[in-house]
Amino acid sequence: MMRNKIFAWMLLIVLAVGMICPASAEEEVLKFGDQSEEVLRMKQRLQELHYIGNEKLANSFSRKTVESLKEFQRANGLPETGELDAQTREVLYSENALRKPHPRMPELNLSPLPEMPEMPATDAEGFLAEGDEFFYEADDDGLWIYLGKDLKIVITRKEDRGIPLVWFETEIWTRNGEKFRSVMTDPEHPGKKFQYPYVISRENRFVLGFSDDFYATRMADKVTVGIIIRNGEIISDRTNSKTGHHLPNLDMMAQYPDGTLTVYDCNEFTAEELAAKGAVNVYSFGPWLIRDGEINELVYSYYRGIEPRQALGMIEPNHYFLVSAQGRNSSSKGTNLQRIAEIMQDHGVTEALNLDGGNTMALVFRGRMLNKLAVFRKKAFVRTVTSIIGIGTTDNQDE
Repeated sequence: MMRNKIFAWMLLIVLAVGMICPASAEEEVLKFGDQSEEVLRMKQRLQELHYIGNEKLANSFSRKTVESLKEFQRANGLPETGELDAQTREVLYSENALRKPHPRMPELNLSPLPEMPEMPATDAEGFLAEGDEFFYEADDDGLWIYLGKDLKIVITRKEDRGIPLVWFETEIWTRNGEKFRSVMTDPEHPGKKFQYPYVISRENRFVLGFSDDFYATRMADKVTVGIIIRNGEIISDRTNSKTGHHLPNLDMMAQYPDGTLTVYDCNEFTAEELAAKGAVNVYSFGPWLIRDGEINELVYSYYRGIEPRQALGMIEPNHYFLVSAQGRNSSSKGTNLQRIAEIMQDHGVTEALNLDGGNTMALVFRGRMLNKLAVFRKKAFVRTVTSIIGIGTTDNQDE
């Protein structure tokens, strides 16, 4: 009898403790039909990871929530229970949670690529072993090559006639201090003297030249220019207070003496801070397309317009990749920034910035512009600019 009374008292104590100290939200298994703030928190995290769309969220665990959670579990190698158990909760709120991959652009239907020609002798790193320089130009095939002692450039024209889209992929290797140079038409009066990019490239004897961030037009229009540094000199230190999806959003790419290119949000550093870090040149247009190997989330929702595009990226220090997409003409409509970013990521680019496109886009090899003129307001032309980016030096300029 006494033993039964003791057991009854113990049972009451256990029940009382359970009422006073219920299972914490961290231990609770959430499932279909539940309604709570913890359900809302779970859905917010799933939305952050793109398993739930951009919609207003409620605190109810619906059938749609079950499917979203199952999709997360499947992508992260978890049992597809559709319930938020302890194991799923731990992964969901961790830094290692895998977000839902964005749909890629439709696969391109490439025209046949040109065959590589017989090349001169090269050293172990692929640079020219004998002589000063080597050129190969095959306009019909869409292949241009330069080999020097410290510079190697391979330009390939690619085409999908079904879109239609024509673009150039330029791969660049450097060593021994060979680097990009930013030149201005009038260094004493930045942004004042406009000239065609191929003329600037020719006058500076560049092997390769291409248009940059076109900061001069923003100076002339007296709008926010962005952080601009040229050859170590700060030209503009005013930028947007926060990053966004306008064009340009004034995100930046800084070039450093060791051959590194690094992208930043528009307001991540001041001009003085970047100069103190050793930035030789800072280009401000944006958005940045790739950072630490990951594509910018903005390009999946914005910048969907089909336009001529140009973007510069780094695979690793002293190994670069430039994409120049033609547009606004009968042979090529242009493309969006997601396409450009995916092309660059597929080639191993780790840092990339969108430069000014449209009728500013110009790709110049030995003084000759390779891209066809874009048409704007029924006129075919390329914009005059006040600065370009170039690399290499050669007296063999082709007009």
